[in-house]
Amino acid sequence: MSPESKAVSYGLAPGMRNHDPAKAPETALKTSPAKARCRWLRTLNVTDAPAHTDRPHCGSLGHVLPFPESCRLARQFGFDAVNADRHFLREHGPGQALQLIEQYHLKPGAFAFSAAFNACHADAEFEQSLTTFEQDLSLCREAGFDRCVGYVQPSSDTLPYYDHFALLCRRLKRIKPLLEAYGVRLGLEFIGPTTMRRQRRFDFIHTLDGIRALIAAAGSQHCVGIKLDAFHWYTSGAGLLDIEKLAPEEVVYVEVNDGLDGDYDRFTLPEFQRELPGATGTIDLTGMLNKLDALGFEGPVVVEPWNARLREMRPSEAIGKAKAALDRCLARANL
Repeated sequence: MSPESKAVSYGLAPGMRNHDPAKAPETALKTSPAKARCRWLRTLNVTDAPAHTDRPHCGSLGHVLPFPESCRLARQFGFDAVNADRHFLREHGPGQALQLIEQYHLKPGAFAFSAAFNACHADAEFEQSLTTFEQDLSLCREAGFDRCVGYVQPSSDTLPYYDHFALLCRRLKRIKPLLEAYGVRLGLEFIGPTTMRRQRRFDFIHTLDGIRALIAAAGSQHCVGIKLDAFHWYTSGAGLLDIEKLAPEEVVYVEVNDGLDGDYDRFTLPEFQRELPGATGTIDLTGMLNKLDALGFEGPVVVEPWNARLREMRPSEAIGKAKAALDRCLARANL
């Protein structure tokens, strides 16, 4: 079946054809009137590991929990939304996920991009991964998740810039019809730190405009946008004007954090050592969030500190500290 024909049913797996997928998002989004007015979805992300790795997802809080536990803790600590667990969806189906989301009065956040998109993956691996990605699109979309998030590697040992750009442009064009068919928007993250760019021979996209150029070259701006990480925005050398000039629909997903305190500048901060948002004031999070709010951003905002202390805490303690920091950060921005 072509992606176009699957658009009618969101590509339901066998045995789910009698379900009306158009009702799935509506069911998932039943909330109180106050939550319905919430544009900034405080989202808990402890449910999924990054694609193509079996490491714990240290990026968010250093903890990976079963989806039911994630939903329970999200509700306990006052989050608005929770990210998908693709493994739970594959094993239990979207109906169970929807039931949990509704039970805990949450909204769907986003799910991890499972295509082998980056240049470190051979073409054959990329093509093979599209089958899994389409399965994820089907299951996640039926469970009410219409945002998917991934990243672009900022350097390569084998591909010069233009060859690298051409490769990802071709791959993005292959992914585009799947996103269109299932009504999902992909957010791609640029990796800003200079320390990451120096790890390999050839430089590549590491800025906001670089990601925008790739999206435009693939003609995919209607279904692909930006996963905006505060740390990467800051370490790439960008400023508030770069956010101000974005179109509202370009930002798919927002991550907040802070830089280390000490003898660093924005070009020497290490990638995998960060602080909770607002902990040091290194990054102008208030300015960033105000600019995004002025654009009319609506969607998930997630704490991503890559912090060893949080990884050593009990999950509930780490989640509580992350939520408190997120609340303070948004309050300073009057959000």
